[in-house]
Amino acid sequence: MLLTPTEEALIAEIRARIGVLPSKLGIAVSGGSDSVALMHLLAALARKSGADLAIATVDHGLRTDSLIEARGVAQQAADLGLSHDILTWQHPAQSGNLQAEARAARYRLLGEWATAREIEAVAVGHTADDQAETFLMRLRRASGVAGLSGMASRHHRDGIEILRPLLGVRRSDLRAYLTAREINWVDDPSNLDMKFERVRVRDALKALEPIGLTVDALTAVADNMRMADDALEAAMRAAAATLGQVRLGMVVLDHTGFTTLDDELARRMLLAAIAYVNGAEYPPRRAPVLDALQALKDGRGVTLQGCQIVIRGSQIWIGREYAAVRQVGLSYLPSASKHISWDAAWAISAPQDWTQQVEIRALGEDGLVSIDDWRQYEAPRELLKSLPSVWQDANLIAVPPLEERSDWAAAAIRRPETWERPALSH
Repeated sequence: MLLTPTEEALIAEIRARIGVLPSKLGIAVSGGSDSVALMHLLAALARKSGADLAIATVDHGLRTDSLIEARGVAQQAADLGLSHDILTWQHPAQSGNLQAEARAARYRLLGEWATAREIEAVAVGHTADDQAETFLMRLRRASGVAGLSGMASRHHRDGIEILRPLLGVRRSDLRAYLTAREINWVDDPSNLDMKFERVRVRDALKALEPIGLTVDALTAVADNMRMADDALEAAMRAAAATLGQVRLGMVVLDHTGFTTLDDELARRMLLAAIAYVNGAEYPPRRAPVLDALQALKDGRGVTLQGCQIVIRGSQIWIGREYAAVRQVGLSYLPSASKHISWDAAWAISAPQDWTQQVEIRALGEDGLVSIDDWRQYEAPRELLKSLPSVWQDANLIAVPPLEERSDWAAAAIRRPETWERPALSH
């Protein structure tokens, strides 16, 4: 905790955490103390650095006063001379995990907003208290080094860079700062609802502090874990440079080299390959990943999170499981668009003079038998079936990733040269 939560001291903490502000920065402000303080502190910092700030409030519509609170943020932003937008989420009437969906929607809406306004990054108001709570929540789930490293100061999500400038600052310091300046904030009543895990963990922290498990101690452990995590990631990427490559949108690993890696490096490399192939936001759970690693050591293939992992000779192939993409069929009329995204992995483009409607779907067994010699591609048969192909009724027109027709093109949406650097959320 800062002994004197002056504006200068708080700004120094922000600078130490994220460095120089981007020239155009968005700030997500809910109206709570943390994000309101962040807005005022970054506005003060921007006046010195010349950064252009824009404010956004996501109205989830889950409480009756949410729109009023968003308008209150708009007024505070206007008083600071900053633009403000309210981003509204049209949430489903029924949901199995409304909190998780609301969180995902928040980042998606912020990403769309930032992209539309050409904003380089978006800052959010997570504090040291949030970091300590996250650490305990992940400790309860028996997370590994990556999970226990907590939230990162910088990471990419939904196409934008997310900054957390306040991870080294206590909430009490921010509230003292706001109170001294007579700046108002809103307390969300859900922060007192014990049915939410984070609220229960927050309450448990009060009981842990007398035995030394303080917010400062837990955040220090999270920082230590992050340094260890960074070192392990660097070691994994160095190994991946010699053991792996991308072919036909699939990751191919040297079997002998992979199975002789340290278990943790092998686990991370497998997660990176899966994330590249399926583009999932979150990795599969630890237990099935460990089972998959053992299967590969035993010479057996497995399926995991929509991916099929196949051993062929001296290689391990990680590609899409056919069952996961079998229903991904898209009608394509080039007059409406010259390219289409398929399975969020391939950008398919038609010939310039193509005018007929076609369907893009997984190649499947029917398509595979239509290829004169599929063995020439030196890829496992079961993985070739998951590639996108172009059809007119029952007629196979092209399989763009195989370049059977030079006038149909397929480009990988996720850059092949960065397959070992997945943008998984933290």
